Amino acid sequence: MVSCFRFAPSPTGGLHIGTARTALFNWLAARSMNGKLILRIEDTDIKRSSPDYEKSIVNDLKWLGLGWDEFYRQSERLKKYQDFARRLLKEKRAYRCFCTPERLERLKASQYASGKMSKYDNHCRELSDDEIEKNLSEGKRFAIRFKVDSNKEIIFNDLIRGKISFKSDVIGDFIIIKSDGTPSYNFAVVVDDGDMEVTHVIRGEDHLTNTARQILLFKCLGLHLPYFAHLSMILGEDGSKLSKRHGATTITQFREEGYLAGAVANYLSILSWSPGEGEEVFSIEDIKKKFKISDISKSPAIFDVNKLKWLNGIYIRRKTNEELIKLCLPFLIREKVIDKKDTENKEVMDKISKGVEAFKDNLKVLSDFPVYIMDYLKDKIQGYSIKALEILKLDTSKIVIENFLEELESEMKYFDNSRNIDLNEEKIKNLINNIGKKLKKLEIKGKYLYMPIRVSVTGKTHGPELPKAISILGLEKCIQRVRQTLEYKKKYLDMQE
Repeated sequence: MVSCFRFAPSPTGGLHIGTARTALFNWLAARSMNGKLILRIEDTDIKRSSPDYEKSIVNDLKWLGLGWDEFYRQSERLKKYQDFARRLLKEKRAYRCFCTPERLERLKASQYASGKMSKYDNHCRELSDDEIEKNLSEGKRFAIRFKVDSNKEIIFNDLIRGKISFKSDVIGDFIIIKSDGTPSYNFAVVVDDGDMEVTHVIRGEDHLTNTARQILLFKCLGLHLPYFAHLSMILGEDGSKLSKRHGATTITQFREEGYLAGAVANYLSILSWSPGEGEEVFSIEDIKKKFKISDISKSPAIFDVNKLKWLNGIYIRRKTNEELIKLCLPFLIREKVIDKKDTENKEVMDKISKGVEAFKDNLKVLSDFPVYIMDYLKDKIQGYSIKALEILKLDTSKIVIENFLEELESEMKYFDNSRNIDLNEEKIKNLINNIGKKLKKLEIKGKYLYMPIRVSVTGKTHGPELPKAISILGLEKCIQRVRQTLEYKKKYLDMQE
């Protein structure tokens, strides 16, 4: 039999990190075993399910590179579940339950009050045919419950956790068809897994108790029992369940923050799994070759966003500049650093291209890029940092900046006043060296030479290598900014002295 796996999300929200890891592990297992992967949308919760969430989940899976071989929606299979339920009614393995929600709430409250575990009391299990017919004739709503045999031990071997057992007495008769005619989660899953010939079920450990109920149904319906593997929870760095207070938790949010699909898939793979060789950075194709269900750990996984950022930075640096420009443009437009029409502007695109080269090693996420490049796309310096002002107040800064301006204006004479005249990095290095030689007698060197120049064109004391920063701005913008700085120094700083 061909190994068959399934990923079965409910479209009641976005694709959560934990659910995405489940999808990834099912995909890896299916592909590493030359098996089949089914995507099954479990949308029988009519009130909470949304086509928008389904679309979002599908798009996120495609973004992660997780394809599938077959696709189903449970909402399109309702007749099949009802047919199986009728069969169980006919075989007396299930019965109609006419209990109202109010009675069930009172039952639960009473059991909790007496220190008992909550489970159904089988109130409708032995109703006579006449009582059932009377209730039906009166139009009373009913659910269908599965009869759970008492004093049974339910045992299965979990591929991650080993032998697991449950006592049937703790379960109680459970609903398989709700009063609105839709199937319960446990019933629909079993019918689907059996009908679709699923051989392996990889899912979160929160489904462990569901597995006991499902095994009872598999056996009663005579369906092939799959292998089960239950993944550990993903916890925040504080050890609590991963939630919104820990930051982004859905794949869509990580996409919007500028994480790369390869980095996210890579990181998800090492949450509870390792090939045992100490590696942490590998492509999804490499992971597929190494992946084994037996290598999955049963210990909880800790979600470390800083490690994800570190990994994402590695993936960013592996991109070519051309690839990065395409990836960064949507973030520049979203943050209104540029307009869509600016993508046709050669001057703007040249600056972005140089910016990508300059800032590539600093990027952790793509959404960082607009912050880095923003000031370089403006005509004037928007403000001077506190440290920049300290540099401008130095006695030697004025002569350095004036000499820098002279060099720039001298360079301008070679051009015909064209806009954004290009200054390549080699030419800029020579230009700065010339200033250093001129000021050698004054012993102005090191940071006392480079810092005033940086501040005069950026307003900051930090950034990319100085030749790269100047090159991004271009000759005309540099002259404009240096003049602005000298004017600012004269007007606001020199007067203070």
